[in-house]
Amino acid sequence: MAQATPFPDDMPFSQRVKSLADEELLEIWEETQQVEQLLNKEMRAAISLAPEYERTIVEELRLRSTRGLCGREAR
Repeated sequence: MAQATPFPDDMPFSQRVKSLADEELLEIWEETQQVEQLLNKEMRAAISLAPEYERTIVEELRLRSTRGLCGREAR
């Protein structure tokens, strides 16, 4: 049976985010936050699951937003 994987295993997350839609990026961020909150509640400790993923997602969304604003100003 064939298996389709959207990204090669060796592709860094910082490159993967460039091909994901805004909604997908926000979904990944939201799911990470939910798991983090659940773990923090259960373990009664402050745990940060993937701060580098969150930072990468926020930077990509900020870049896209800036590009969108610059594109509107050029019109």
